[in-house]
Order: sequence, then C-alpha cells, then structure tokens
Amino acid sequence: MIETTINITVSAQKRKELLQTFKAILSPIRREQGCLYCNCYVDIEAENSFCFMEGWQTRKHLDDHLRSVQFGVLIGAMSLLEQAPKIEFHTIASTAGVEAVTKART
Repeated sequence: MIETTINITVSAQKRKELLQTFKAILSPIRREQGCLYCNCYVDIEAENSFCFMEGWQTRKHLDDHLRSVQFGVLIGAMSLLEQAPKIEFHTIASTAGVEAVTKART
C-alpha cells in the first residue's frame, strides 16, 4: 500500500475556496481504481491547515491517480497557495490494529 499525505496551509481568505475544491474531488478520487481511502482533515489548532490523505493499493494505481483530472485540480488549487505544500509518499509493508495495543499493554 502507498499512502499520500499533503499538508496545506492556506490564508483565511482562500480557506472556503480550498474546502470547496476538496469537497468536489473527494468522491471522484474515492471511485478511482485502487483507491483505498481519501480524506481531508482540518488541524483543530490551526483551522487554515489541512491534511489531505490518500491510500492506494499499488504504485500503478497511484501513478494513474497522479495523472488524473482530479489530481490536476488539486495541483491547480495548490498553485494558488502562498506557502508550498508538503507532499509525502509512504510505502507501507504491514499494518497492525488493536491487537498491537493489547500486546504492548500486557
């Protein structure tokens, strides 16, 4: 699995426009082949800071997404920012759940 995180800080004047862009592309991205999840989070301590996260089954699925219209819209929105976004791609080989917490606490 490959996880994409995009951390974005926007001016208060552009916040509404960026949120509208996110709302418009979330659903279409979620329907793309290989998309495991796509979510947008607001920093509760800095309301103009967002974290846009996506999970992809394979590198091919991610590459297809990076060439998609939806990602093009996201890049267009990011080009309007005063501060460059932080974009990271993480390859995840394994995942653990609550059993890891239980094991660590016993």
